[in-house]
Amino acid sequence: MSGRSIIKIRAKAFRPTWNLIKTITMIGIPTAVIQICLSVASSLTNIVVAPLPGADEIIAAYGVVQRLILIGCYIVMGFMQGYQPVASYAFGAKNEDRFHESVRFALKGSLVLTVLVALTYILLSKPLIMLFNRNPIIVEYGRYLLIAQVALYPAFGLCYMMTITFQTIGASRYGLFLSMIRQGLFYVPFILVLPKLFGIVGIYATQPAADILTILVCIFSMKPMKKIASKNMRIVK
Repeated sequence: MSGRSIIKIRAKAFRPTWNLIKTITMIGIPTAVIQICLSVASSLTNIVVAPLPGADEIIAAYGVVQRLILIGCYIVMGFMQGYQPVASYAFGAKNEDRFHESVRFALKGSLVLTVLVALTYILLSKPLIMLFNRNPIIVEYGRYLLIAQVALYPAFGLCYMMTITFQTIGASRYGLFLSMIRQGLFYVPFILVLPKLFGIVGIYATQPAADILTILVCIFSMKPMKKIASKNMRIVK
């Protein structure tokens, strides 16, 4: 504001346009949708569990597990928030090599992080649950729920990474779709059906089943993502 800086603030430079507002909104919505889907999935699980034997203990255990899962989610999301500006800068500069390099790094990084989180939770499932509740029944339910939730945890990192990448390359609608698939499109039908068929085992199986489908969709989306990115970088001015 003093005028001595390389970057100067001028009121006349602020010219919001509908396209700019639309683009920013579309970039922000998928992250919000992921949070909404997590909340919806948690609420539906509590509702579905209610009629089962030992519902109170299962719900208590599930609440503990969700707290632990959120910690893992925030670790991965923090990493991805660092990846997005790097990929965006490379995309805007039409530097294809740098862009694809950042994508590969993000894939590897998300895989390493999610595997480390999953291994930690699996190996320390019982003591982690006991940090929140020492009821033996809740600890037992929570232990298996936690293991089931993170058995295919790399699906979360892969899906979130792909969501951000599609946002970055201008395919925000497909990014929005990816943000909904894991805890929305796939988890919801499984949680409504599997517990009715298999009881508590259905609760355990819901997240791994949703994660398998999520991984498949993300894998099949990689090649189109690369093509769209390269194409858009060539036409961006």
